Amino acid sequence: MKTLRLTLIGTASLSFAVGANAQPAPAGKPAPGAALTAPAKPKAFAGPDTHIYITIAEAMLFQLKASETLRGKMKEGDPELVTLAGKLGKEITELYTPGVNMAQEHGVPGSIDKKTKTGTIPNDITPADKAALAKVGTMNKDEKKWVVAFFELFAKESKKGAAEAEKGAKAAQDADLKAWAEKVAAVLKTQTETIEAKHKALKAKK
Repeated sequence: MKTLRLTLIGTASLSFAVGANAQPAPAGKPAPGAALTAPAKPKAFAGPDTHIYITIAEAMLFQLKASETLRGKMKEGDPELVTLAGKLGKEITELYTPGVNMAQEHGVPGSIDKKTKTGTIPNDITPADKAALAKVGTMNKDEKKWVVAFFELFAKESKKGAAEAEKGAKAAQDADLKAWAEKVAAVLKTQTETIEAKHKALKAKK
């Protein structure tokens, strides 16, 4: 019994010593042994924010499609335009992919519905944009006319996209959407200036 009493006293003394010497966990870090809590799930976009995201995403998809079209058309022609197309496409892709991830995290459906064959996150340019590109495509036989007409359309749509992104950035309620839209607006504004300058230069050569 004496041995048991000594053991209990020794255990109690050790527990007290450990408790007395324990240091509090650094600020912002959980204490050792504390249960880890999962980060809060991002709040779903409200209807207006979802609309803002879709509008900006559609503008970005046009930029990507136009860049792809230009690169394909000029691959055997003007290497400067091929380089420009690659640069524009890369800049948009670097913002578009994170935008899709953000939208999905905030509850915007991204998968295609098997019954309706539709999804909320756009994955293609709008019918109106397809028609506009197709109209310019009728000039394919005359490359000089085509490239001038193409850049005229490109500049017009890029400017519209920049305005939509800037408008969306101001109206967005969600902080993540607002920050993303601001970045997109800045890139589209810069791209518009580049595209407009190229259009003027090509038109002057005509």
